[in-house]
Amino acid sequence: MTIENEPQPTKFKPGQNAEAPDKPKTEQFDLEKTGKGESSFSGQEQEEERKEKIALVREKIRTSGQDEEDLIEGGSLREASSSGPVLLAETDKELILKFSSSAESQLAKNYQPGFGVFPSANPDENFYEQLWTRDFSHAASNYLAEARPEALKDSLATIFSHQRRDGALPLRVERQYMILKLIPGLRRLAKPVFNIIEKGIRGRQERPVYEGQDFSSAEDTVPSAIIAAGEFFINSPGGREFVEQNFDKIKKAVEYFKTKVDQNDGLASVKSMNADWADSINRGGKLGGINVLWARSLRLMSFMASRLGRKEEATAYRDQFRLTKKSIMEKLYDVSGAYFRAEEGQDRVDTAASVLGSLYLLDSTECVRVQESLNNRVSTNSGLKNFDPPYPASQIMWPHKLIGHEGYHNKYVWPWVTCENIRVKIKIALEHPEKTVRMQYKTEAVSDLLNIARLFDNAGGAYEIFQPDTRKPAITRWYKPPRNFMGNLVAYEGAYLQLKKLGWV
Repeated sequence: MTIENEPQPTKFKPGQNAEAPDKPKTEQFDLEKTGKGESSFSGQEQEEERKEKIALVREKIRTSGQDEEDLIEGGSLREASSSGPVLLAETDKELILKFSSSAESQLAKNYQPGFGVFPSANPDENFYEQLWTRDFSHAASNYLAEARPEALKDSLATIFSHQRRDGALPLRVERQYMILKLIPGLRRLAKPVFNIIEKGIRGRQERPVYEGQDFSSAEDTVPSAIIAAGEFFINSPGGREFVEQNFDKIKKAVEYFKTKVDQNDGLASVKSMNADWADSINRGGKLGGINVLWARSLRLMSFMASRLGRKEEATAYRDQFRLTKKSIMEKLYDVSGAYFRAEEGQDRVDTAASVLGSLYLLDSTECVRVQESLNNRVSTNSGLKNFDPPYPASQIMWPHKLIGHEGYHNKYVWPWVTCENIRVKIKIALEHPEKTVRMQYKTEAVSDLLNIARLFDNAGGAYEIFQPDTRKPAITRWYKPPRNFMGNLVAYEGAYLQLKKLGWV
């Protein structure tokens, strides 16, 4: 509830200094002269022109299933650039570099050779010595494929070593009990109890946890693992070797996931539980996020099969990708609103799905429309929030209610989403046909990275979640988020490395 006349926090806007919004701009380009803030459908446009533009977009989307454009570059670092760096104050340059060095140092602690990477590098925090497939996939796309291929290989090897006979992959593999980690007062027992039960009684070094176990459905596991394998394949000779040796296992995982897919439209339809990364929220059916990942994994399967000489399989995967993409654009993409829906039939913005969908499924001109929608609907002082509108309390998992964290995925800001969005802005800055738009988004990409560096620097770490308005970590009595969450570190570092390679920072 807003109190009348009470000063409200300044919303985070791309290209703006969230700490001091009135600070004079030091960027090389004056955004006010490059069209910043002018919507593709401003209030001054005639309604007929607006309808005509939407009709053109609908027609383009309707026929997009037939395009032959190769979308593989979506997850790789890009090098094509025809302009110099964005002009920044020296103190700002130093801050960006300072946090990049800190992130690199922290990420070295997240990796255990022979096992893989885990979301938290502090033994006393949640998620230590736990390899989460989706977190690992995110790290592979943003950082590991480029900077740490050995960590990527070990993680993939661990995941596939626990593949079930039916093709299912573990949502996580742990060497400490997650459940005990999450209970205040018992977290120090997570390792010794694990050693007694798993090592002593069951005689195994690690425990795989599958979909449906420990309160987690996690039905996005398979497409996440396929995406990680695809990034490895694209970026490293070792990745090609790994995929070639394990292609039948990878294919088996895809076949398992197909049991969730509606053969009429190619979309995954998952059971009603906590099905994806926003696993504190009970929701099912045809979800935006999972299906964007599914489409990406199919495209990568086609690419890998083609490069390995499996032509028939490559064609089959490509056809599946086209069907899935077409259905996503028809059923899960809101053309008028320019966003990807959280669920089929709902008018709820899924920010992560909109960001990843922009990277993998949209051209640069449509990406601009999505950026404008995200600006208007999910921007906060700390970055991009996850959903608009948020889910009702009735759909929040009871353990999160118990610890007073109803807003965990629902209302708090996860900085990795904002960092991922920097990659979308880089895509626009490289591919958009209009120079003024390219310059605008180039500058916004750098400015957003600077804002995130300030967020982490002021908080004293890349905390897992932040309050949307105060720019403070979302710490409660019963839950303290990891201080240097791997998802945030790799997304920041991935954006920084790409901007550095382009010569923009």
